[in-house]
Amino acid sequence: QESDWFAGYVGTAYTYGIVNGKGDGSFDPQGTITRQEAAAMVERAAALCGMDTALEDAAVTNVLAQFGDYTTVDTWAKESVAFCYSTGILDQSDLDVRPTEAILRSEIAQMLYNLLDSAALL
Repeated sequence: QESDWFAGYVGTAYTYGIVNGKGDGSFDPQGTITRQEAAAMVERAAALCGMDTALEDAAVTNVLAQFGDYTTVDTWAKESVAFCYSTGILDQSDLDVRPTEAILRSEIAQMLYNLLDSAALL
């Protein structure tokens, strides 16, 4: 609802293309965000920060192949997840991607810090 405290933030993120909502364009701000959804949002934010986020298919495969569960990453999220790992936004020492697992607020905060550091904005 427009009266919710976070409505302006969601609106701004939508305006800049960081979030797109669900498939039908609706939003579920009380719902959970998966690790691959977070990676997609952070990749879009990185592009706004001036970072080159494009990866060739071979690079995506090379980055993701080091994780035991890389085949469980949805096709639409593979490049975003690979970008986040290749730039250190996500920690490559993890053994698994866990793409459909709910992400914690602390993990998103760390991703955003790492993004700003990678973009030389800190």
